[in-house]
Amino acid sequence: MNCEKCGVDASLAHRDVDGFAYYLCEACLKGWDAVRSPTPGSGDETRSPAR
Repeated sequence: MNCEKCGVDASLAHRDVDGFAYYLCEACLKGWDAVRSPTPGSGDETRSPAR
């Protein structure tokens, strides 16, 4: 099965991204998890006002 972000043929994992279901490869999962995970010490002031 192909990754829905980069198109690589690999084993995939399911993730809900902004309310949509995606199947992503390990590399894309790591990138998504890095974006979604708050960094230690970051408070609400680093968040977008469009919550």
